[in-house]
Amino acid sequence: MKNELKIGSILSITSIIIGSLVQMFYTPMYMKYLGTTDYGINSLVQSIMGYIGMLNLGLGSAIVRYTVRYRTEGKIEEEKSLNGMFLIIFLIIMLISIILGIYIYFIIPELFTEKFTLEELIKTRKVFIITMVGTVVSFPVSVFSTNITSREKFLYQKTLNLLKLLITPIVGAILMLNGFKLIAIVSATIILTLITNLLDIIYAFKIGMRLKFNNFDFKILKDISVYSFYIFLNIVIDRIYWGTDRIIIGKYIGPIAVGIYSIASIFNMIYMNLSLAVSGVLFPRINKMVIERKYKELSDMFINIGRIQYILLGLISSGFIIFGNEFIYLWLGKGYVEVYKIALWIMIPLTIPLIQNTGMAIVQARNQHQFRSIVYFFIALLNIVMSILLVKKYGAIGCAVATGFSFIVGNIIIINIYYWKRANIDIPLFWKNILKMSIPVIITMIIGYGLNYFISDYKIMTFILKGIVYVGVYVALMWLLGMNKNEKKEILNPIKNIKGVKND
Repeated sequence: MKNELKIGSILSITSIIIGSLVQMFYTPMYMKYLGTTDYGINSLVQSIMGYIGMLNLGLGSAIVRYTVRYRTEGKIEEEKSLNGMFLIIFLIIMLISIILGIYIYFIIPELFTEKFTLEELIKTRKVFIITMVGTVVSFPVSVFSTNITSREKFLYQKTLNLLKLLITPIVGAILMLNGFKLIAIVSATIILTLITNLLDIIYAFKIGMRLKFNNFDFKILKDISVYSFYIFLNIVIDRIYWGTDRIIIGKYIGPIAVGIYSIASIFNMIYMNLSLAVSGVLFPRINKMVIERKYKELSDMFINIGRIQYILLGLISSGFIIFGNEFIYLWLGKGYVEVYKIALWIMIPLTIPLIQNTGMAIVQARNQHQFRSIVYFFIALLNIVMSILLVKKYGAIGCAVATGFSFIVGNIIIINIYYWKRANIDIPLFWKNILKMSIPVIITMIIGYGLNYFISDYKIMTFILKGIVYVGVYVALMWLLGMNKNEKKEILNPIKNIKGVKND
């Protein structure tokens, strides 16, 4: 199981790296063959679909939590009944989502008629109805995929995700090169999603998942409802942060501005995924530690995982600050200056909650996430109000400023106090570690700024060479000034093992 956890983390990081490279190559191709408008329409539909996806009510985490508990306590029959109960619940949710989707389909023209042409509205509705198929099917399938997660079968999940990540853009590229447009590409993506859904169902049964549709413990529904409600609030908040901006921009500015904002969001999505690559596979393990009341170990895990995340995110964020504008110019050409500013306004405040995202899993596992969810909900409402006010005056970048400000208030100041005072996480020690590790980050940024000052020509080879120098300096300084003995040992041990194999 420990090896599966490590392999799962490695595959997660591999998927994110490959996914990032795919985005880098695929997005310019998308712009060339489909254009910023189609990119904006697709992104807008994904944002709307995210709101329908909220109907899962946060039950995914509840499935993991309670199936792990039943399995740990040896309650096999109760686990089967729980799976059956969840499947019925999600089938009902699927039906509700279909009704809601039909309603949204008919009001799309009313929502965006001011800034969209008739052709753009027709295309938006077509993309919406196709994407809707994948969303409604995902509800019952989530019972099977989360059961796989609860058994810590990360090798299967991450491998399948990696394959889908590679196949989807390849199919899209082939379609674009042969003259197919947005509708065909979206359809192909949904078909691939449905295939992976079917594989999840088959694999879940293969590894021992069973269903019983009797002897339901309806009393536990109350506990699940309370537990899931606050996770649902977190889902609502995430949707407001990452989806509402595009809807506001679409309504007040139009699909091209949505496309620009969505391109900037690519950087932040990659940034978030890199942070989640390690912590994302820890939720089942954290649940077990909570059951065993290993609270000191949880605090240590929070700090250790945060340090590892900061080593990676410190390189990415500082590198983007120094070289991001040049990269966007070389990547997409002229006309995308605003992308850099939008990405920065979100990326910098986002860094702190990303290196602390293990804390979210800890408070969920300890059933202490209620306060966090309430705070985030009100901060998210503030984000909406600020976004509407600022977008009218400053355009798409106004939404980015509102989101960044919300992160600072809610995700950094208030939540750090909560983690410290209520979740018993040693936040002062965490920040002591992070501030010390920031020294090599700052020194590297100064050196990077010097590189840009003396070498200012926007050429690909020059950019690559500067990047190599920057990464080399960062790694060297982080090794000497930032990393502790355990982190160095984790890096050196595999190298020693490889050498030992060769000597044998």
